[in-house]
Amino acid sequence: MIGRLRMASGLVLFTYVVLHLFNHSLLLVSMRFADTALQGFTAVWRSVPGTVLLSIALAVHLTLALGSLLRRRTLRMSRWEWAQLLLGLSIVPLAMIHIVGTRVAHEVYEVNPTHLYVLSSLAADPWQLARQFGLVLAVWLHACIGLHFYLRLKPWYPDAIPWLYAGALLLPALAIAGAGVGIGDVLELMQDREAFRAQAALARPPRADELEDLYTLSSVLKWVAAGLLSLVLLGRWVRELWARRRGRLKLTYEGGRTVTMQVGLSILEASRSSGIPHASVCGGRGRCSTCRVRVSGPGSADLSPPDASEGRVLARLGTPPQVRLACQLRPPAGEYRITPLLPPSAQPSDAYRRTALSVGEERPIAVMFVDLRGFTAFSEKRLPYDVVYLLNRYFRSVGESVEAAGGHVDKFIGDGVMALFGLEVGPQQAARQALDASRRIGQALAELNASLQGEVDPPLSIGIGLHAGPAIVGELGHGRAINLTAIGDTVNTASRLEALSKDFAAQLVVSRELAELAAPGRSLGEAHEVSIRGRKEPMTVYVVGDTAWLPNDTGPTG
Repeated sequence: MIGRLRMASGLVLFTYVVLHLFNHSLLLVSMRFADTALQGFTAVWRSVPGTVLLSIALAVHLTLALGSLLRRRTLRMSRWEWAQLLLGLSIVPLAMIHIVGTRVAHEVYEVNPTHLYVLSSLAADPWQLARQFGLVLAVWLHACIGLHFYLRLKPWYPDAIPWLYAGALLLPALAIAGAGVGIGDVLELMQDREAFRAQAALARPPRADELEDLYTLSSVLKWVAAGLLSLVLLGRWVRELWARRRGRLKLTYEGGRTVTMQVGLSILEASRSSGIPHASVCGGRGRCSTCRVRVSGPGSADLSPPDASEGRVLARLGTPPQVRLACQLRPPAGEYRITPLLPPSAQPSDAYRRTALSVGEERPIAVMFVDLRGFTAFSEKRLPYDVVYLLNRYFRSVGESVEAAGGHVDKFIGDGVMALFGLEVGPQQAARQALDASRRIGQALAELNASLQGEVDPPLSIGIGLHAGPAIVGELGHGRAINLTAIGDTVNTASRLEALSKDFAAQLVVSRELAELAAPGRSLGEAHEVSIRGRKEPMTVYVVGDTAWLPNDTGPTG
């Protein structure tokens, strides 16, 4: 709820700022044109609904900003968080005189804050001019940082960045340019004092005593804001004193580093306070999930369950109970072992699971290994270009066959291919898909050899091994080389069955386990008892000389 309120109030204020800057950019046309547009702009925001909406948004955003600063247990933040915080704090002193001199002056003294009224004060006082331009930059940068780190979690955002970036540069540049042109027009109008006084009188500027009251009010409001900030900092100090009496927690990170912290810190805050790199794309707001950790140790049994917000994120990822969001978990006193699940360099795309198996799960699957026979000797007699060209055609044939059957190409290993079946279907359909893919690969190889007749002699030949059983499936690797894959005895067995296909001079060796799942009661080829390295008992396999002749009814079913 707090996140939604912060974003909703921020969007209201952002809309106001966008329209305000757009109105300033119209000064590039003329001051009269900009004043005409200003009447429509003020009609919206000075209306009762507009005033209520803007006032509530401003109050909510300021309150949540101070609350966020109060809730933080450490001021160790990333550069962008510091930038947004400092820019936000600078807005109040920079904007106060402008707000009081326009909106408050209008409400109290019936001043009509035209562009001439505002720009005249800027033209007469270089400090006011610098402060106003600084205000534009502070507000705009603060808003853009907030929007960027909110939208970067959206899948469509990377493609929209060039357009949004261009708009983020163009609008304030046009507004500042318009203000510059407007100040030039004011200075030119000042050359004719009578004309200037006549135009300035339309704004009904405040008298000297009223102006003094406005400056006094501005100063009082700045001191109020400073007082609120001081109370927040005092509250942080009092909380720290109280936290020291509540015990300590001991965190042991993967790699053996141990830190002892006061109770009340989140795991993410503890990492940052200790200088331990920890991923957090959203800055610890519980939205991106990149800070997630696996928590174990003596104290893990005493952890409170996730709240509704954290629970939704974890449910979306399908994580086991011991996985928590580091930014949301504030463990009680005790000892814990912490294992971050993403590297510190995690990107926004890592915030979302790509499959339901990303976090790791044991499940029954079918595994295929395909190897190109005699390709090492072939490649020694060919130019590198020919080798790469032929391999890519072979990989495309195998990959298209696997995907057409409903499988997933796991990886390309030299001139071999590993594929998985059953990531989204049951074991019986996975076995049928694996046999169907084998049949398609055999047909695709025959077509490839026909197209290469006269160029490749002898024709290309392959060996395929198929096995079904339980395997651990999840995203494994490091950095950018993280892929969905499978490990376990089932994978090792499928690889060794592929190697046996060479001994049998056949295209396919399939285990009885897979054959009985795909086509129970039917023989797929010659049955043999074989010994597999790593298995104590011999296993029954079926040898298929040519996969192109596998029955088509073993393919995927509804």
